Amino acid sequence: MTVLTSLRIDTVINPVSYLQILFYIALSGIIILLAVLASLSLWQYVLILIVSVAVIGYLALSRPIILHISQPPLGKDIYRDWQLMIRMGRGDALWQAQLKAVTQSRWVICFDFDIVEPHQSPLSIAVFRDQVNAEEWRKLIVLANMTASKHI
Repeated sequence: MTVLTSLRIDTVINPVSYLQILFYIALSGIIILLAVLASLSLWQYVLILIVSVAVIGYLALSRPIILHISQPPLGKDIYRDWQLMIRMGRGDALWQAQLKAVTQSRWVICFDFDIVEPHQSPLSIAVFRDQVNAEEWRKLIVLANMTASKHI
């Protein structure tokens, strides 16, 4: 029995990425190592700690978290009418967006959108490999390759 999968991207995205957490831990470790090697005074260490906690807290709490991404129907332009389920501090909301660009590396795919609804603004989203299953990751890689070849 053959199971046909949709040609469209309709992907649930896990809000927690262990690769992203590992990246932040490594970055924090580098900052701590540089601070220790700089042989600062105590008040300078405290200041660096306060600023670091404030920046990390702001980044963690202010960024929208993507929960679901849906491509437009096959008959439409690949760049128009994307639907994004976004988690914000006020709850989950469905946003409509236009796809500007998709870039990829081995562990992460970055999407650049222009949000149309609920308000017009740019939005960049990183989806790490451990946030989706293997089949959905493959579809996202194909999308990134298609959009990259179209811009050449």
